[in-house]
Amino acid sequence: MLNRMTAVCVLVLLSGTIINSACSQDINRSGYTFDYPDRVYNLPKSLAEISGLTLLDRSHLGAIHDEKDDLFVIDIRTGEVTDRHDMGSRRDYEGVERVGDTVYVLSSSGTIYEIRDWKNNKQITGKYKTWLNRGHDTEGLAYDAASHRLLIACKEYPGKGLNGYRAVYAFDLEQKQLLPEPAFKIDLAQADTGKKKGWGRTKQIKPAALAVHPLTQQLFIISSVKRRMVVLNSDGTLAAVHKLPKEYFAQAEGMAFLPNGDLFISNERAGRKTATLLRFNYRVD
Repeated sequence: MLNRMTAVCVLVLLSGTIINSACSQDINRSGYTFDYPDRVYNLPKSLAEISGLTLLDRSHLGAIHDEKDDLFVIDIRTGEVTDRHDMGSRRDYEGVERVGDTVYVLSSSGTIYEIRDWKNNKQITGKYKTWLNRGHDTEGLAYDAASHRLLIACKEYPGKGLNGYRAVYAFDLEQKQLLPEPAFKIDLAQADTGKKKGWGRTKQIKPAALAVHPLTQQLFIISSVKRRMVVLNSDGTLAAVHKLPKEYFAQAEGMAFLPNGDLFISNERAGRKTATLLRFNYRVD
């Protein structure tokens, strides 16, 4: 006979269902129960290939869709799209991040597009071509407030002399230029040796989204390939690697934190009925 706790946990498949805290008893070292989302929202068809996520304000997320030119506004409480802004140009967008009143959008070729005063302008107002290209396949964009820089993750080629790593580069927002050396590196061999029990095999990690935790300053990196969440400390050392359950992570492509540490992760439809938005409340042991 199923006990009460197990019975409650079975209900997690329903869209918008609040997960009972009894399901969250096994909080991992990063503060999240990736096996049990606190909320699951089904997203509309217009976001079937959602490829990036950012926090616009305390009540709304911003999302982009691969090969579309809209910035979608999502209500955090309901998961519904409440507005959409035409950015004016269609490209292979893979990352989005708000910094103050400015929204930055990243293409897979490493170019950054800027929308100043996005609530009023809406259209792209600036463009920054970096030395990254389609070979690097840039798929993640995050804001590092401590250093006032954007972080860009390379899904494929990490750069010269970096075989065996995945690289994250920094775009200086004062100088408006990409720095030549990686800000962070994921040492795939180190994570694969098993020196840390339970970390799992990570040689196939290919970053698809990243975000800086507002409280711990750790860098969270999602790989939709092999379904992994990699956590790096602010000094670049590897803190953890978590295996993400297939049940919820069809193809994770976007990630954003609330100021209190609650985490949102978006999934493309990837052959399922709908794309999804997952909420994980931040809990500390």
